[in-house]
Parts: sequence; C-alpha cells; structure tokens
Amino acid sequence: MRTLDVERLATGDYALIKPLLVELHLTEQAHYEDHPQLPREEIERHLASVPSAFRGENVIFAVRDEIDQVVGFCWIVLYDPGTGLEGEVAELYVAEGHRGRGVGDMLVRQAVRLFAERRVTLAYVWTRPDNDAAIRLYSSAGFEPNRQLVMTWYPIEPLPLRQS
Repeated sequence: MRTLDVERLATGDYALIKPLLVELHLTEQAHYEDHPQLPREEIERHLASVPSAFRGENVIFAVRDEIDQVVGFCWIVLYDPGTGLEGEVAELYVAEGHRGRGVGDMLVRQAVRLFAERRVTLAYVWTRPDNDAAIRLYSSAGFEPNRQLVMTWYPIEPLPLRQS
C-alpha cells in the first residue's frame, strides 16, 4: 500500500481537482437554503475554467491515492491587503471514500506550514457551524473561533448568476 503524501500542484493542474471541486459545490449547496440549488451540469459548466474569484497567490496542495487519483485538496490564497500577508484556506475537500484516513489533517497541516514559512500575519478558514468534522480538523491545526464580532451584509434579492 502506498503512503499518502501531500504535493503542491502546478498552476496548470486545475483539472486534477475539478471533479472534487464539483462534488464540494454539490454537497455544500444543500446546506444553504437561500442559495440556488444548481444541477451538476451547471456547476461543471461554471467550473469549466479556473475560478477567477480567488485574487492573490493561489496554492493548491493535493493528496493522491494508490492509483494516482487526487482524493483530497486544499486551495490556499495568499494576499496582502496592505497590512501584511494574509492567508485563507479557500477550499478543502476530501473524497467521501477517503475520509477518516488523515488526508484532511495532512492538507491543513501543510497549509499551516505554508502560512508559517511565508510569515502570514493572519490566516482564516470559513466553515458551517454545524460541520463538526471540519471544526475539529481546523481546531486541531491551531485555528480558533474568531475573537472579533464579524458582521456580514447580504443583498436582499439574490444576485443573478454570471454567465461565463
């Protein structure tokens, strides 16, 4: 049995994580009733090219299984808003059949190592309050609940989806 290792994907390797990114979007949208529930085909079309939403330096770590399939990834964005380098775990996903094997832990710890190496002044990750597994994972890597009140603004009417 092959040992699982974390690797940094090259800039052009987006296609390797796209199937997992589609699964992430499909499963997460069900948790947000105010969000349009898109069919797989529309999500795939929307994710056909590298999303432009992540501004900054994009780093993607991945773990492959015994047959060289990517079974988990962690998408990190680094950027400087003028107050020092910040980092975000923008996306993290482990394929369902590979959960509970330490893949998520390996990926998050690699993200934290990158934050330390790059001297990030603030790093964060967003998750749902009912996602106990994610909360345990992020807490074990040193993330903690925000000490500040974070308030958000959402439009009253949902914004129309942009066609790409």
